[in-house]
This record gives sequence, C-alpha cells and structure tokens, in this order.
Amino acid sequence: MVGLQAGNGFGGAARRFYSRHHILVLSLTLSLVGVATGTASAAALLQNAAAREPLLFAAGALVAAGCCAVQTRHLALSLLTAVAPLPGLIWAAPLSGGSSFAFVPFVAYAFGFAIAAVDAQAIVIRALDRTATEQPWRAAAAAVGLAVVLAWMWFGGPPFGDAALQLAVDIALAALSVRILLPAAASLLAFDEDFVARANRLRERRQRLAETMALATTPRWALSFLGIALVFAALGGSGAEPVLHAARSAEIVRTAVSLALLAVAAGWATSGWREAVAATFATAVVCLMALWAGAVVAHAPLAFVCVSAPAALTVFFALHGGRCAATYRRQGEEGSVARQRAMEETAVAQVFAGAGAVAALLPALIFHRADAVFAVAMLLAAFGGILFAPAIAGAVETLLPRRRSVEQLYGKR
Repeated sequence: MVGLQAGNGFGGAARRFYSRHHILVLSLTLSLVGVATGTASAAALLQNAAAREPLLFAAGALVAAGCCAVQTRHLALSLLTAVAPLPGLIWAAPLSGGSSFAFVPFVAYAFGFAIAAVDAQAIVIRALDRTATEQPWRAAAAAVGLAVVLAWMWFGGPPFGDAALQLAVDIALAALSVRILLPAAASLLAFDEDFVARANRLRERRQRLAETMALATTPRWALSFLGIALVFAALGGSGAEPVLHAARSAEIVRTAVSLALLAVAAGWATSGWREAVAATFATAVVCLMALWAGAVVAHAPLAFVCVSAPAALTVFFALHGGRCAATYRRQGEEGSVARQRAMEETAVAQVFAGAGAVAALLPALIFHRADAVFAVAMLLAAFGGILFAPAIAGAVETLLPRRRSVEQLYGKR
C-alpha cells in the first residue's frame, strides 16, 4: 500500500479510492484484525494454552526487533516488523486444539519475520528514493504454497499429521498477517529528514558488503559455489543415510513430484528456467543437510520441522532474488549483470532477515534446552537461499549460456 501510483481500470480505481479514504480503510482493516486477534486469543485461552509460550514469543520478537533496528535504524518500523507475524499465529492457535507441537509455531514465526524484514527494507528504500523496488509477496506466496502442499504430501499421515497441519496453517497465517499489517501500518510512519540522511549514509557503507556478496554470481565464483553445493549435497546425503535408507518407491515418487513442483513454482515466480533450477537444487541441498542434522535428533517426534520450514525459507530468499534479477533482465540487462545487480539490491536485507529469523528462535531453544539443530537448519536455509541459489544460477548460465543475436553481440548499427 506504500508508494501506490494511480493507474487505469479496476486497479487504478482501487488505488484512487484508497488514496482518498486512506484513514478510513486503515481503521477498518486494523479493527477487523484486532477483532479476529482478540477472538482467537480468547479461544486459545479457553483451550488452556501454555502461559510460557507468549513470554517466549515476546522474547523472540524483541530479539528480532533488535536485528531489524540494526537493519533499518527506525525503531517504530522495527517493532512493527517484529510484531506483524504474531496475529497470524494467534489466529492459528485455536486450530491446534490447545496442543503444543514443540517448535512449530516458533519456526513459523521466524519464517514470517523473514518476510516482514525483507519488506521493511523495501519500505525504507521507497521512503529514501520514492522509487519502486522488488516486493517479497510473490516469492512469499510461492514459498508458502509449497510449504503447505509439501507438508501435507510428506507428513499428512500419522504420526505427524496434526503437527504438519499446524505447520502449514501457522506459516500461511503468519505470512498473511505480515501482508495485511505491515504495509498498512507502515504507511502511518514518518520518515523525517534526519532518518533519510542516516539511512543514506548506512546504505552507502553497506553497499561495499553487497558488492562483495554479488561476486558470487561471477563465473569463477559461481562455479566454485556450485562445487561447494555439490560437496554439501554429498555430505548431506551420506549423513542422512539412516533416514534415506528406509525410502520406498512411494518416497521416491514423492521426491520427484516435490522437485517438479518446486521447479514449476520457481519458474513461475522468476520467469527463468536457470533460476528455477538453481532454487530447486539449493533447496534440495538444504533439505539434505537438514535431514543429516535431523538424523541426530531422530528421536524427536517433530524432526521433520528441520526440513519443512528451512525449505520454505530457502525458497523465499531464492525466489525474491530471482524475481529482482528477472526485472533487470526485462530492462535489457545481460543475465549475469542482472543477477549481480539483484544481489546488490537484495542480499544485505536478506542477511539481516535471516539473522533475525535465527535469533528469534534462540529464547525458545534456550528455555527448552533443545537441540540447536533447529537454528542451524534455518541458518543453512538462509545461506542456501541468499548465496547458493544465485551462484548456482550463474554457474548454470556459464555452462549453458544464453543464445545471443548478432545485434546483442556486436551492437546495432
């Protein structure tokens, strides 16, 4: 809702209506959200929800808000970013029937915060430049859809059926909550001249880090990262052998269908088959590494969380960067240049989003004295989506270059 421009047709009419009745629309939206959240909270309390969980969520949200404050240097926006996924988790609470499925809600919060943190940086950029920037919603929709479908496909039956349902609902509603609340509430925030000056200086300092990370898309480094990804895949496959050894033909079919669905969703979101291949392979590597880590805690009934939620986070980061690269390609940039510019634009925000997502899990992990494998899996997911996916796409383009016309090679006369 921030930075909307007038247009033609139904969309343009909706934007004009919103601009004329801005306060009314926001008031109605926030009122409906408040009523839904209050009703869901009452239902959760009637189901004897554990009292410690709100405290752990509050602690995780404060830690995440601190990471976002370092990223945006805007306190109100940081607090709003950290709070935005929580109403969705409250909406989902009555569906769990009062049950507690270990770290499922906390991992869902981490995923929702990652989406919110990426959008918060886009809000800051629009406040600085008054220009459009790549928003995370299409990538988030693809990641959420895949998480819901694959959680049901793999874990819909006993003994994980109820937990898989909660994972799917928590992730979907946390993302929906961010989509509704963050743009609406952020449009009420003020970005004064002092903030603009500080943010511009900070962006200039971080540009060097972004340029360094973008080197991963150059042919030499891209091929190196592809080799590292292959090594990780081999290590993950070997470490997860106790889990994979029991695979039957049904699991092989489900694996093939899962990879096909992932490739189709990535191709739809990024408009490029190289990015689709890269996102699919990076997610597969993360899943294998997570299965390896999950094999260590195979006694835990919810070890599947080590696969499902990190896979969704990897897909989100990979598709967000891939969509930004597709935008530059449509503007006429060559593939490797488009990918490099996309990383320069998105990588730093994704790093802070991934760091905040992992940090948000720490209070719950410390309180429950749980294995750090959950946080490690999310860290691997962030690494895979931010670095591996664009690097693998660059390596694929190096090995299978795009066809270029004579005019593109030698210029038009």
